[in-house]
Amino acid sequence: MARARRGPDAAVVQRLLSTQRVYSPLEWLLETNNLGYEDYRAWRRGEKTTLDDVLVHGAGRTRTLLKDATDCARALDVTPETVVLYGTDENAGTELMASRDRQLDQLLHTEFRLTEDRRQRDIFFDTPATAAFNDLVEALSGRDAVAASKRLEALAAVDVHHWAIADAATLIEALSSPPPNSAAQGRERLDMMERRWQPAASAVLHARARDFLTPLWRDIGTALESAAFDPASPHHHASWAHLQGHDWQNAKRVLEAAPAPIHPLLLGWLAEAEWRLRDRAAAARCWFAQCWRGPDHFQAAIESPRFPDAGLKSAWGRAQDADLEPPIDAPWFPAWTIVVERGFAKALAPCGGKTAPERTFDIALALARGGTDRQNMRNRKSLQQLHPGILQHYLDSMEQ
Repeated sequence: MARARRGPDAAVVQRLLSTQRVYSPLEWLLETNNLGYEDYRAWRRGEKTTLDDVLVHGAGRTRTLLKDATDCARALDVTPETVVLYGTDENAGTELMASRDRQLDQLLHTEFRLTEDRRQRDIFFDTPATAAFNDLVEALSGRDAVAASKRLEALAAVDVHHWAIADAATLIEALSSPPPNSAAQGRERLDMMERRWQPAASAVLHARARDFLTPLWRDIGTALESAAFDPASPHHHASWAHLQGHDWQNAKRVLEAAPAPIHPLLLGWLAEAEWRLRDRAAAARCWFAQCWRGPDHFQAAIESPRFPDAGLKSAWGRAQDADLEPPIDAPWFPAWTIVVERGFAKALAPCGGKTAPERTFDIALALARGGTDRQNMRNRKSLQQLHPGILQHYLDSMEQ
């Protein structure tokens, strides 16, 4: 794949193409938190006529953002494709309008598929088997088990050896399965999800797999809520399933109820839930606590392509490029961030910790907030003793 322009917008576009083989503007809005999943889900279910009233930046600004993201996609080897957007559940089969703004609606109805994938698909584009398969995909995307069963029979009638038959039968089984009602059943269902349902959905539905699986993840999360966190089996905690089901509010509720001190891994999950709920300061507090209490967990998270906060990820990249002693690893990163991204200073409180990185954070916070000349001089001297490199970056930023 060719390389797209650098930057957070391009990074999300490229990640979607790498993982799903298609760039969907709707997926981009969800990934970047410009559209809340509950609002998106309500629109798919017919509870909202368009998305206009629930776009974080409104229709006009969203149109501009998506034009920029589309330019990133066009820089790659992709083919545009007009798609029909359908409802789900009781609204399955209903064609949806995304926006009353014609240009924005057109953007949201255009996907970009890797050209190599499109060529492979076009070999059989007009065969009866392809038409039957496309009908089956629409029924599964709408989570309509009855219609999907009929369309699976139609596909088998024209091509009994079609590659999707076994996977589609697995997905119909998933739709027909009653929700688990105990922690033991929740663990069994989690195993089923990871071994069978998720791979089948990915193979058949690609970008639409998320919407198919989300209600199933939420059922698992509900069933697991009575189970305590076990570091040996972290995914058996209800919060993990809630996060996979984009149920940020319930993930936060379960995580905040976890016994103190909260495990460093759970701190990262709580940070993600807070970020998705658009409380960036609360998310930063959790990530910074993870830096001090579980630095390996934080480093793994922020170096993952799915880390959600582009500003923090950029600050981490600059920290890794800085030639400082000691190096800016995870424990030192919160103090570094206060210096390079001062907006956090007003929203965060001192941590009161005793380690050198924690004390440095509190001093950097005090300097960013300002004080008397005497206080600032004392804090600069303390910072010089703890981490002269961070002090130098602070002084450099004062001159800009």
